[in-house]
Order: sequence, then structure tokens, then C-alpha cells
Amino acid sequence: MEKNDFLPDSFTAAILSAGARARLETLQAGVPVFYLDRENNLDLMEYPDGRKFEICFIPGAPGESNYRIIRELDRTEA
Repeated sequence: MEKNDFLPDSFTAAILSAGARARLETLQAGVPVFYLDRENNLDLMEYPDGRKFEICFIPGAPGESNYRIIRELDRTEA
């Protein structure tokens, strides 16, 4: 995340922590999670079983079909 002068570091840390908790809770509920890996600039989909896929979103496509899988990431890439 970019550093800015408007938000204290503690606020930014709280946001990151809440996002990480929400991701884990969603996976534990058996639902895949979609997110942007900013470090590698990749859109990802993660399944509850730990598999991760690089995806590409399809603008304007309906809900369940608004992405396509590009490739599965192996454990060293994920």
C-alpha cells in the first residue's frame, strides 16, 4: 500500500489485518476469494483447498461468468 499523509500507520495496519481476516473467514466458509496480488500485479482466485489461479476479468459479463482462468499457480508462485 502507498504511504500517504492522511492516514496514520495504525489505521493502514488495521485495514490490512481486517482484509486478511475476511479472506481467511471466507475461505473457511468454503467460498473462493478473488483479489489483486499487488506484489506481482495479478488478479487471483484462491480456493479453500489452497489452489490459486491467475484470472482475467471479463467486463460486462454476468456474475458467475465474469472471469476466465489463465493458469493455475504452483505453490512456489502463490
